[in-house]
Amino acid sequence: MNWTSSVPPAIWILFAGGLLNSIGNAFLWPLNSLYIHGVLGKSLTTAGIVLMFMNGAGMLGNLIGGALFDRIGGKRVILLGLLGAAGSVTALGFTKYFPFYVALIVLLGFMQNMVWPSFHALIGELWPSGGRRAFNMFYVVNNLGVAIGTALGGFLAEISFLLVFLLNGFSYLLYTGFFLYGMKRTGPRDASVTENTPSSVDRSPPAAFQSLPSITIPVIFLAAGILIAWTAYSQWVGPLAVYTLQAGYPLSSYSFLWTLNGILIVAGQPLLAVFLNRFLRKLTSQLLIGALLYVATFVLIALYPNYTGFLLGMAIMTIGEMILLPGVPAAMTLLAPKERMGFYQGIAASAGTAGRMLGPVLGGIVYDLWGAGVLFSLAAVACATAAICFVGFQVSAKKAFPSGKVTS
Repeated sequence: MNWTSSVPPAIWILFAGGLLNSIGNAFLWPLNSLYIHGVLGKSLTTAGIVLMFMNGAGMLGNLIGGALFDRIGGKRVILLGLLGAAGSVTALGFTKYFPFYVALIVLLGFMQNMVWPSFHALIGELWPSGGRRAFNMFYVVNNLGVAIGTALGGFLAEISFLLVFLLNGFSYLLYTGFFLYGMKRTGPRDASVTENTPSSVDRSPPAAFQSLPSITIPVIFLAAGILIAWTAYSQWVGPLAVYTLQAGYPLSSYSFLWTLNGILIVAGQPLLAVFLNRFLRKLTSQLLIGALLYVATFVLIALYPNYTGFLLGMAIMTIGEMILLPGVPAAMTLLAPKERMGFYQGIAASAGTAGRMLGPVLGGIVYDLWGAGVLFSLAAVACATAAICFVGFQVSAKKAFPSGKVTS
């Protein structure tokens, strides 16, 4: 069966806009530290602190954006986030005064992260039959944009950093246009979802299982698992990058690891979809296997801290993230009551953002004190802890939903 069959037209339009926006974002985010250091004249430590503040604002944006989805509807929240991000990133290109730059980049982190919980919730509402497939497709689209954008961003920066900022801002405006067009392509029932009215499709469990206490424990386990997994994953963009350079490998060799990541994600998704449908039909098993592949990655590079080990580790990690990362918003879609969908998607998104914020800081401390070997070993332990959290999610979700709504 074609894994892209039965996709609603509105979803295709939203994904097309998301691809363009992902390309635009990828022009900038790998170059943020370089811009702060090379153009604004600040130390790399200062650049790291600024990006930590940006991610902290992103956590807040995840939570507020998700809560606003439940109150005012996804359409308004997404438009506010996209237009706010467009204005922020465009203004960044014209700002050389460092305090203003910090304020704008923190605002950008907040605005762009407002969008994701609402977008995840909207995907679940507009395509309720899509299940995991919907979030897998969104994940592939986003990573395809990252692969294209990171490849082009360096060339654009050589021409002009201002061009990078302007094109990133333009990508948000393009996404806004695609989003508005996509909402026009929804039917009357689907359009009602964007205005925060109940869907005619009853995705909710029986009333006895809609109370907050029944899902608090599985939500905690799910959020803790993805937070820890992202904390470990972030070592690939922090200390591990430094280690490869100190070990004598050129920057191009490190960059190729991410090229491999993008190729595997885009090319391997159809095969992975077949594998998941045949062997990992349970969403909870998907989360657990993904985390265990993360464990295998860091065990491998701890034992073989050379470039061959990094290549194999990146391949294993990429397969793990392809299985794990789309499963988290899909699990939250099944778990959360529809009237609180945005709020709970915000929790999932903010947990991932917290991991991306803490990972480089904690990894840098461990690396400076005890070296790469200890760091990789502790990352493996952390991933094993994430796997335990997903087991806890499976057990607690089964108790909350005896019908198997989440765990089947």
